[in-house]
Amino acid sequence: MPTDRAGRAVTGSAGGTPPRRGSDSRRPGDDGAGADNPGWIIFGYLLAGMAVYGGIGWLIGRWAGHQSIFLALGMVVGLSLAIALTIFRYGRS
Repeated sequence: MPTDRAGRAVTGSAGGTPPRRGSDSRRPGDDGAGADNPGWIIFGYLLAGMAVYGGIGWLIGRWAGHQSIFLALGMVVGLSLAIALTIFRYGRS
C-alpha cells in the first residue's frame, strides 16, 4: 500500500479503492429523491411545467413574432398542467 512522506497509508485515487461517498449516511430503502417530503416533488412539477411550456411558448412566439404573448400563455398552460398532474397524483386518496 502506498504511503505519504509521513508514513501514513494513502487511500483513494493514489492507490487502493476510492472511499464511498455518502453511502453511510443513507437509510435503507431511501432512494434520495425526496420521497419523505412530496412538497419538493410538487414544487419541482410546478417549476418544471412553467419552464418547459414557457420555453416552448417563447420559441413559438419567436417564430410567430409575438414573443411575450406566447411566453406568458405557455407559462400559464405549463402551470395548469402541473397543477392537474399534482392533483391527479397526490389529490386522490
